[in-house]
Amino acid sequence: MAKEGDTRPPSSRARTATGRASISANTRRAYTAALGRLDTWLTDMGVPLSDPALAEYLSELFENGKAPAVAALVVAAAKFRAKLTGMESPVGPATTRVLAGFRRAGRTRGRGQVEGVRWEQADAAAALAANGETKLSGLRDAAILAMASDALLRVSELAALTVADIDLTEQTITVQRSKTDQEGTGAVLFLGKPTVQRVQAWLHAAGTQEGPLFRALTKGGKVRAGLSTRSVRTIIAKRSKAAGVPGRVSGHSLRVGSAQSLAAAGASVVEMQQAGRWKSPSMPGQYARKQMARRGAVARLRYKA
Repeated sequence: MAKEGDTRPPSSRARTATGRASISANTRRAYTAALGRLDTWLTDMGVPLSDPALAEYLSELFENGKAPAVAALVVAAAKFRAKLTGMESPVGPATTRVLAGFRRAGRTRGRGQVEGVRWEQADAAAALAANGETKLSGLRDAAILAMASDALLRVSELAALTVADIDLTEQTITVQRSKTDQEGTGAVLFLGKPTVQRVQAWLHAAGTQEGPLFRALTKGGKVRAGLSTRSVRTIIAKRSKAAGVPGRVSGHSLRVGSAQSLAAAGASVVEMQQAGRWKSPSMPGQYARKQMARRGAVARLRYKA
């Protein structure tokens, strides 16, 4: 018997029931959970499910340190739901390409979240980079680390910044477009004085007055075109590990760590959400759940923490 409110034709209902029966209960539960997280992300982003959107979601899973098996489960679940509902599969060339890269680069991963690089760790990594043997790249990398930590920047946002986007006098940068701002409204974000000084040092040393803010360098130290997102990820991971940050570090680690530092300093989930420009409080709440637990009722009222 059809459920009340189910207006699908009997043939469609029968196909759905048969499809669900074709997989085990454990697989069905895993698919449901994976699709629930995907749908929440799509809602937060304000975009429908499509090949580019699914590819972007997998990229974010990669940045969060997830294992290839997690990404493969999402893809399988999306395919299965499409087949079950008679819809066109959202899995296309973009998703296939990202999943293949995910499998290659993440084959040694477990399922845990990436390590957050917190404020004090970002400061240490930036100082170590700036005082390194290769002065120009060190100044650049220090500025990247400091800016990403202050403004909770995504890797794609760092790579897209131009000299015109930064106001050193007002200590601000303008992110012209991001995943959560597809219309290009722009977001103005604050930078601390130490970060401004690191950016000034990089610009002065590189002689950059316009165009991409962060540039690639030749082995001889010659300034070239703007950095790719892959290069930014590599810089963040390399410099953070050199400063002794444990665990899995990715381009997303500074964003995660800043959310954790904000929570430890007393910021609310809403304040973290605003700082990181998340559309939903679920992500910063997840990143900083341990820090927030230390400020919970038991910690405050029983142990006066």
